[in-house]
Amino acid sequence: MHFYTLNNEMSAFKFTGLRLPVLAAKLLLGLFLFLIATSRLCGQNAGSNGSNNQVIWQLNLKNNPPTGFTLRFAKVAKDDKGRPCIEADSRRDSTTWHSCITLPGGLFKAGQDYLVSIDYEVIDRVGDGSYFYVFARSGSLGYGADKWQRWRGETGDHGAAKLRFSPTSNDYQLTAGICKQGAIRILDLKIIRGDGLASIPLASTAGGDRPSPQITGAQPFTVDPPSNPNGPIVNAADFGLVSDGDRPPENGPDRNSIALKAAIAKCRETGASKLIVPKGVYRITSGETIVFDGLNDFIFDGGGSTFLYHQIKGGHGMSIQKCNRAVFRNFNLDWDWKIDPLASVGRITKLAADGSFFEMRFEGAVPIDPKRWVTMNPLDEKLRVPGTGTELSGFTPKKIDKLDAQTVRVWPSRPIAPVPGQLYLLRHYTYEKHGIGMNSNAHLSLQNVTIFSFPGIGFIVGGDQHHFELVHCRITYPDNERRAITTTADGFHVEQSQGFIRLENCDFGYMGDDCVNIHDNIHSGVRVVEAHTLVATGIVAWQCPYAAGDAVEIRNGDYSPTGFTGKLVSAKADYKNKETTLVFEAALPAHIATDAILFNHRYGSRNVIIQNCTFHENRARGVLCNTADWLIEGNRFYHNQNAGLHLEADVSPGLWSEGFGALNVIVRNNKFDSLNVVGAAGGAAIYVGAEIAGSRSPFPLLENILLENNYFKEVTGPVIDVASFKNMVIRNNVFINNLPSPIALKMRGCILAAFGSGLWVEGNDWTTKNGLDMPGLFYDSETTKNIVCKGNLLKN
Repeated sequence: MHFYTLNNEMSAFKFTGLRLPVLAAKLLLGLFLFLIATSRLCGQNAGSNGSNNQVIWQLNLKNNPPTGFTLRFAKVAKDDKGRPCIEADSRRDSTTWHSCITLPGGLFKAGQDYLVSIDYEVIDRVGDGSYFYVFARSGSLGYGADKWQRWRGETGDHGAAKLRFSPTSNDYQLTAGICKQGAIRILDLKIIRGDGLASIPLASTAGGDRPSPQITGAQPFTVDPPSNPNGPIVNAADFGLVSDGDRPPENGPDRNSIALKAAIAKCRETGASKLIVPKGVYRITSGETIVFDGLNDFIFDGGGSTFLYHQIKGGHGMSIQKCNRAVFRNFNLDWDWKIDPLASVGRITKLAADGSFFEMRFEGAVPIDPKRWVTMNPLDEKLRVPGTGTELSGFTPKKIDKLDAQTVRVWPSRPIAPVPGQLYLLRHYTYEKHGIGMNSNAHLSLQNVTIFSFPGIGFIVGGDQHHFELVHCRITYPDNERRAITTTADGFHVEQSQGFIRLENCDFGYMGDDCVNIHDNIHSGVRVVEAHTLVATGIVAWQCPYAAGDAVEIRNGDYSPTGFTGKLVSAKADYKNKETTLVFEAALPAHIATDAILFNHRYGSRNVIIQNCTFHENRARGVLCNTADWLIEGNRFYHNQNAGLHLEADVSPGLWSEGFGALNVIVRNNKFDSLNVVGAAGGAAIYVGAEIAGSRSPFPLLENILLENNYFKEVTGPVIDVASFKNMVIRNNVFINNLPSPIALKMRGCILAAFGSGLWVEGNDWTTKNGLDMPGLFYDSETTKNIVCKGNLLKN
């Protein structure tokens, strides 16, 4: 008897749900000929309308004892209606992972599609970190190929958990259980061969003439310019600034940092209108932050200069805080790769048969320090940017032997499986030092600012900042110098603000994470102390700052409203215990779940306009939209390693909790080309959903989203995968798939929907090359309602 347990390192991964689709089925000959005659082909995948969905295994509790599975921390019992069920209970066990039901091997066949469905009733869930799960694991492929579904809930909650997946080997085995402490009744568990989805032929007419909603998106706004006509102009050269980037750094005081501090202080003292810097390359040898604080009606003009760093210590490269009506323009930030490269490129030349070591040949100097082996991301051989394959992380080498000037033998601290012959990007840093930090500014404009490389996020925003813009800003390589990476993390990241944000004519590429991530941090997990007081547990204080006077909304663990928003009387952070005590002016609701979610409405990164930008060739996603009132228009998304666009909210315990949810969003006149080459989130080009611990919420948090007049080319999976929504309009878009996909995904070019109401698919045009599966509209009929489909054209 074998009981599978999970390793704690699993918490280091972000699971984005498992919505892999089904195999395309052959159309009936008569229907095929009819559609050819009308030139309006539409495909149906296996399992559409339930025709090929077959139950291959179902929980059977009639035998005593039951057979066909093994139990641990579980027993056969009866619910309050006398129905047989399995009761799983881990409350008396202090360990983390409890595999309660394990099914026999051999149920799953590679290349087929399966739906695992569990009907459950929550008995108890102890603590905010506990949850229930079902997962499928391959013994030969390891943890990285796991397929998961997680859910939470409070006492008495009933529901159905669904896991859809397509195994790539024959040795997947299914386990259901409890993380940490809790108890649950399993009323039914079944496995269906097929995806369990219903479908509507895209070229058909369905749903009547119900009109789509009016969606307005972001409204125009103005970033006020400086108004200081009589203020003096200060020249940083007068304070000892020296262009010294053409020679190695010198020992001794950081004269350029000292000069800039003195020049900025003079600007503050005299109420200067402008600080200018003669064009040059200026080393900041100490790594200390260049701080602009409390400057009003002010312009900083770098004159095309570059500020060059090489020390991790010292904080951000530049910090702009509490400035009003300020412009920062015409300068670059860069990192000295000759002293400390941010990443390396190498090829796997050998993998030990037992996986104990691998050998890697680098194109430049070999990295010997184990701490600099952070992640290995597969590269596209032609483009030399993040490509198809599996990223490797969390394997800090136990030992590294230098075999020659460019080759090393590496013994990883845990088993990994790099692919011999594969080219990898080895990141040496992730979030160690951000480029330009902006905090609590008003009417701030960055113009013609470029970040060539930095060991962290490029542009990062926090605090009470509002009305700010990046215009003609870039994250890219220097001219005539191709590097392995630009920023090692996100390009532009808003962790909280008060909104009115514009990105215009920007170009962000080659980053180590998302191009753009705009959200407000939220928090999941509370403990009620008394009628007016609760404690936010497991909190990272800087991620979720609270203060007296803040309006804090309490949501249920699935994002649904409790109906309570209260004003804080006080907020006291306990950094040691990772808690913040919140005292409310009004009495709290009688019952607050331990997994309740807190929205601090002091923040609201809303009214976002992103126009005429290019987001390309980066690890992870293009743009993450997690807030309200957006216009995304006229942009190009090219070769983002994951989805081009995420519209979401996401609670990933222990990692991040981001976003009040995307509401009132217009995505119009954009080009999406060659996206999601790793098949993340099922390979979707655009991914929409509210997630809790890697599973989508049934609550329709995301509302009023319009995708109109966009052009999609060579997607790997669904063009749009949407869940947790109310009112999604997909109108007058063009979808073209003419080339084989770099990875084998089965719902290519399709639309996939679940957990929503109000979906309009109208006037779109699909072109698919002969020999490729034709797309369809697939949905979970139990959770998705009110679909209108009309006026679409399919051709090949």
